[in-house]
Amino acid sequence: MKVWNTRRNHMAWKMYLKGIEDKDVPVYAAPARQTDYSGLPPAYTFVCTAEPFYCETLTFIDNLKKAGIEASVDIYESLYHAFDMNSPKLDISKEAIERFNERFAYAKEHYFAKQLLK
Repeated sequence: MKVWNTRRNHMAWKMYLKGIEDKDVPVYAAPARQTDYSGLPPAYTFVCTAEPFYCETLTFIDNLKKAGIEASVDIYESLYHAFDMNSPKLDISKEAIERFNERFAYAKEHYFAKQLLK
């Protein structure tokens, strides 16, 4: 089973940023670097303690909360990034998927702006 790890994460960032220097990384590429969270809608995510995005995800959620944005995160102990997709039949994966889908359905119903067709 292939698991996302720090080495793979560094390779992916290098490809994604294609030569952009660390100091010039735009905030849309790394949301935890954002400093102005005003006007953002509520947010939900989940993260695992054994994945490279753990600290960054918690920082992002904490920054949203400090800005008065409703934000929540579920933390799955000792699991790895994308466990829910790699092992979808596990009870914990089913729980994570169900919780995510419930929150997505709520957001879609309450926060998506109507799209204008041209």
